[in-house]
Amino acid sequence: MFYYECTCYCCKKLFKMMEGSRKYQLYKQNMNGKFSCEACDHKIYLEARKNLISKL
Repeated sequence: MFYYECTCYCCKKLFKMMEGSRKYQLYKQNMNGKFSCEACDHKIYLEARKNLISKL
């Protein structure tokens, strides 16, 4: 299986994007973009939900 290794812009750790995933496709289209790992994605998602709920 093919994969790309990329550096997370949040935690600065290397992570793999496996072939067939959405991030893999986005990376192939824009290799200069900024991407985050799954753990940071989850943290960002939870923070966004928390801020949204606090505004309601």
